[in-house]
Amino acid sequence: MAQSRSAGHRRTVLLAALTAWLTAAGVVLGVAAPSAVAAPHPDSGRGSAGAAPHGLTVGGLTAPVDVDPNSTPLLGWKVGAGRQSGYEIEVAATAADLARGHDVWDSGRIASAASGDIAYGGPALGAAAGYAWRVRTWDARTASAWSAAASFGTGPGTAWPGATPVWAADPAPWTDYTFQGSFVIDAKYASVTFRESDTSDFYLWQFKGNGENTIAPQVQKKGTFSNLKPAEPLPFALADGTAYDFRIVADGSTFTTYLKPAADTGWTLVDTTTDATFASGGIGFRTGSTEQATFDDITVTGPDGTQLYANDFSDPAGTDFSCGTVTGQALFIDRSKNCGTGFGSADWAFLRGDVTLPAGRHIAWAHLYATGSSTAPTRQFVYKMWVNGRFVGVGPTRPLGAETRYDGYDVTSLLRPGAANTLGALAYTTSDRRFLADLVVRFTDGTTRTFGTGAGWKAENGAAVLPSAGSIGTSYYTAPVEDFDSRAYPTGFAAPGFDDSSWSAPALKGAFTDLEPTPTAKVGQRRETPASVVEYAPGDYYVDYGRSWIGGLSLDLTGSAGQVLDIRYGQVPSGTDTVRYQTSAGNTYEDRWTLRSGTQHLETWGLRVFRYVQITGAPTGLTAKDLTAEAYVYPFDTSAGTFDSSDSALDQVWALSRNTVEMSNQNLYVDSWERERGVYEADSYLQLMANLYTGGDATLGDYSLNFLLSTRTWPTEWPMYLVLAMHDSYEATGDTTALAADYTALQGKLPDRWFDPASGLIHKTTGDTGASSCTDCDIVDWPASERDGYVFSSYNTVINAISYRAYEDMADIATALGRTADAAADTAKATAIRSAVNATMWDPAKGAYRDGLDNSGAPIDHYAVQASVFATAFGLADDQQAAQVASYLGTRGMACSVYCAAFMIQALYDGNRPDLAHSMLTSTGTDSWLNMIKAGAGATMEAWDLSLKSNTTYSHPWAASPAFDIPQDMFGIRPTTAGYATFDIRPRPAAVGWAHVTVPTGKGEIGAAFDTVGSRVDVGVEIPPNTRADVYLPGGSATDTTVYVDGRRVTATYDNGSLRVDGMAPGCHVLSTDRGHSAAQDARLTGICSQG
Repeated sequence: MAQSRSAGHRRTVLLAALTAWLTAAGVVLGVAAPSAVAAPHPDSGRGSAGAAPHGLTVGGLTAPVDVDPNSTPLLGWKVGAGRQSGYEIEVAATAADLARGHDVWDSGRIASAASGDIAYGGPALGAAAGYAWRVRTWDARTASAWSAAASFGTGPGTAWPGATPVWAADPAPWTDYTFQGSFVIDAKYASVTFRESDTSDFYLWQFKGNGENTIAPQVQKKGTFSNLKPAEPLPFALADGTAYDFRIVADGSTFTTYLKPAADTGWTLVDTTTDATFASGGIGFRTGSTEQATFDDITVTGPDGTQLYANDFSDPAGTDFSCGTVTGQALFIDRSKNCGTGFGSADWAFLRGDVTLPAGRHIAWAHLYATGSSTAPTRQFVYKMWVNGRFVGVGPTRPLGAETRYDGYDVTSLLRPGAANTLGALAYTTSDRRFLADLVVRFTDGTTRTFGTGAGWKAENGAAVLPSAGSIGTSYYTAPVEDFDSRAYPTGFAAPGFDDSSWSAPALKGAFTDLEPTPTAKVGQRRETPASVVEYAPGDYYVDYGRSWIGGLSLDLTGSAGQVLDIRYGQVPSGTDTVRYQTSAGNTYEDRWTLRSGTQHLETWGLRVFRYVQITGAPTGLTAKDLTAEAYVYPFDTSAGTFDSSDSALDQVWALSRNTVEMSNQNLYVDSWERERGVYEADSYLQLMANLYTGGDATLGDYSLNFLLSTRTWPTEWPMYLVLAMHDSYEATGDTTALAADYTALQGKLPDRWFDPASGLIHKTTGDTGASSCTDCDIVDWPASERDGYVFSSYNTVINAISYRAYEDMADIATALGRTADAAADTAKATAIRSAVNATMWDPAKGAYRDGLDNSGAPIDHYAVQASVFATAFGLADDQQAAQVASYLGTRGMACSVYCAAFMIQALYDGNRPDLAHSMLTSTGTDSWLNMIKAGAGATMEAWDLSLKSNTTYSHPWAASPAFDIPQDMFGIRPTTAGYATFDIRPRPAAVGWAHVTVPTGKGEIGAAFDTVGSRVDVGVEIPPNTRADVYLPGGSATDTTVYVDGRRVTATYDNGSLRVDGMAPGCHVLSTDRGHSAAQDARLTGICSQG
C-alpha cells in the first residue's frame, strides 16, 4: 500500500484487501528486446501506440452474465501500451451491433487516465439481457485500435415469474407401525431407534445385557438424551452371543415392546411406554463407545399389514444402514455408531427438465440462472447442476442477510438448436428444500425463449441412491455422508433421452421474493491426477494427490453388483498406507460406494478437504488415471502470480501457501472448510492478502467482506480488520464505490468507545483478561498457548496498534470521500495513539515494545513478541525503532502463531532485516511452514503443529501469508497511489541468490527479479502500461548513486541501503551498477518480461 511519511512517522500499509476488487489476469504484453527497451522516463512506454486494450471486465469479472439489472456496472480494461490519456466505450446489444454502430451507449472520448471502475452511463439495463462492449484508448497523441468485443449479461431480478421453485416430494411418513427383528449382544447392550427423523432425533430402546438385564426407553431430541422412565427389569437374562427377537408396536403415543429368546415361540410383554415427542419417523441402530450388537431379519409393518421395510441382510451390500457391516448375513453395529433408514424426508432430490429448441435459428447467447435453499445447515451449496450432461456449477453461496443469492452461467456452447436439451440438478439440504432455475435463450433474430423450473419438470427422491448416513461435519454444521448406491443411480438423468416415466412431478414450492445475484466468479470443477498410488493389497489403494483439494473423487470403474468401496479422505497419514480420516478437527471423512455390475461413473457431490485417500474393496490394477480427484476450484489464474528462486526451501513454503489459496477460496472466505466453515474478519483479511499476490479473483474477497459487515465475530481486534481491508482495497483499485456504500458500517468498526482522550490510548475496562469466545474480548494471538506469555491489561499494546492502523486507514477513506471533518478527527486519534504508545510502551533500552500498561498506567515489564510485531507492522514504530525491533525479534525467533507470523515477517522487513525474515520463512523448527510440510500437510495448518492445538485443521488459509509476504516484502511490491497508477519495487535478497516474482494487478502484471552477480545485485522489472514505478536497486551509497537502466546512466537516490530510480515508465527494464551489458542478457532478470 501507499506509505505515508512525516517527521518521525513511518507507516507500513498492508496490501491485504486489494484482492477485494482486483482481477486475476495472466497478461501477454509486447516488449522490446532488453537492449532496446525504452528509456526510464518517456511516456511512449513499450509496444505500439495503437495496441488495443484487453482484459475487459465488468464488476471485476470477465463476461459475467448475472449483473444486477438495477445496478450501474463498473467497466475496466488493461491498456495496450504506454500511458492512457483518454478512452471511449461503446455498449450494444450484440457484437454485430457494435460493428454496425448500433450502440446502446457511446461514452464519446473522455479525457482520463482511468482504466478501471468506469461507471456505465447508458440507459437502464434490461433484466435477463445480454450486451456486448468494447473500448479504445488514446495516448498523448493517437488512438488505439478498438479492443475485441467483450460481453456481459444481467440477471432476472428479485423475482422470476416464469419459474417456480421445485423439489422432490416427501414420501409418506411412517407413523404407526410394528418394528421387529432379532439381535445378538456382542458387547454390553443392543439398542434400536424408531420414529427417527434424523440421527439427532429419535426414540432409543436399549436392551441391556452385561448383567443388568433391563430395558431402558429413552428419547433424543436435537441431540440431547432424556430417560422416559427408569430402566425396567426383564423377565429373563440377556446373555452375550445369544439371539433374541424384539417387537416394538408404535401406536399413536403408546409403544408396546415384546421380547423373547429366538428359540422360543411365545412373546413376552416387557414394557409399555407413553410419550408424544415424535409422531413419525424411520428406524435405526445406535451404539455407545463400549457397545456392539448384531441384528437380523428386520421388518417394519403398517397397521394394515403393509410391509414398509424388510431386510434379511442376505445381500452384503444391501445394508441400508451406513454405520453397519453385513457379516454372515447379519448386520454388525460396531462401537460408537448411529444410523437409520425410512426417515420420510427428501433431503436429496434429483431434478430434471427437457426443452426442445427450434431448428434453423442460431443462438446468440444462452444464460442459465439457478439458486436453492437453504445453505444454512451445511454451510455450503445446495445444488450441483448440469446441462446436457455437462457440469455447469454449484450454488448458491451463503447470503449476507435475509436475501437468497443466485448465480448465472453462460451455457451458450452447451445447447443444441433443433434438439432436446436437458437441465439436471442433484440437490441436498435439510432445511427449506427449494430449487429454482431459469434458462433464457436469445436467438440472432432477436427473439427469446425461456424455460424455468415448474410443473413440467420431473423429480425423484434421492434416498435410494444416497440414504441418510450421518454427517461429515462437526458441531458447527451438518453435511451428508455420501454412501452412494450406484445400483439405484439414475444414470444419464441430466442428459437428453433419459426415461423419466417412473419419476414424479415435483413438489411446487413457494416463490423466492428476495433474489439477488452473487457478484463473484463461479466455482468450477476439474479433475486432478494423483502424485502417487500404492495398491498395498488387491483392490486396496493409498492415494496421494501431492497437495490438498476440496471436493472428492471422480471414478470410472468396472465393478460387480453389490461390490462395496470404502473411501476414506484425510489431510495427513495415520501410518503406512493409511489415512487419518477421523480428522483432528472432528470430522469423519468416510463414504461407502456400492457398485452395480459393469462400467459406471461415480463422483462425490459435496466437500471433503483432503490430500490423501484410502480406498478398499475396489477393482484391482487401478492406476493414477483411474483415481482422479474431483476438485471444486474457484477460478484461479495459475500463471498470474508466480515465484521461483535459488532457495528450494523458500520455493516449497511459497508453493504450500499459494496452493492453499487456490484450494480454499470456494464461494466464500471461511476459516477452513473442515471444522467450522466460519467467516472471520482476521482470517478473511489474510486470505485477501494471499489472493492478491497469487491471482485470486477480487470479487470473492469483496463479497466476504460484505458478509462480515453485518456478521461480526468475538475478538476485540477482528472488526477493525474490515477497515484495513476496505482501505487497502481502495488503495489497489482507486474505487470508492464500496467505501461510500459501507462508510457508516465501517465507522462502527472503530474503537471509539474505548478511546481515552486524556491518555491518548485505547483503554478497555472489560474483555481485557485474555478470555476467549466472548464479545469484545482481546485475543492478541491464537491459540492462547502461542501468546508468548503476553500480559493482558486494560492498556494493551496490540489493541492500540491495530486501533492506530484502523484510524489511519479510516482517515484515508474519509479523505477519498471528501469527508474532511471525519478525516481530521480520525487522524487526530491516530496521532494521539501513536504518540502515547511510543511515550509509554516503547522501551529504547530493550529495543522492544512492552505488552502494555497495567490498570494504574504503570509500564508492564514484559515484552511478548506480539507487542513489537504488531506495533511495527501497523506503523507505530519509526525507522530507527523498527530496526531495533527487528534485532529483538531475531533473538526471540517465531515465538507466536501462524496468524501473528504474517506480521512478524513484515516487521522484520520493515526493520531492514531481510536476513532474519528469510531465516524464519525457511526455518525447520516446530513453529515453521517447513514443519507443516514435514507433517505431510498439503495446505497450511491452523497452528504450527498438532502439539500446539489438538483440534487443528490442515486447511487454514490464514497461515498462507508467505504467498504475500514474499512479493510484498521480499520484493517490496506496493502501490503508492490508489489504483496502482504508481507503485514501488524494492527487492531485498538477503541469503537468496536469485529470485523472480509476478503479481497480478488491475493495471496488468507486475514482474520483479534480482540476481546476485559477485558483490552486486542486478534487478529486472516489468512495469505494466499506464503506470509508473519507483524501483530500488540493493546496494550503493550516498556518495555513489549511479545506476545503469537498460545500459543507460541514471542518477538515483540513495535510500536506506538501496538506490532508488523514480518514475520508471512502462516496459521491461534491467537495472545494475555495472555499466556493461551483462544484466540485459541475464535471463534470470528478463525472464519475468512478457516476451522475455
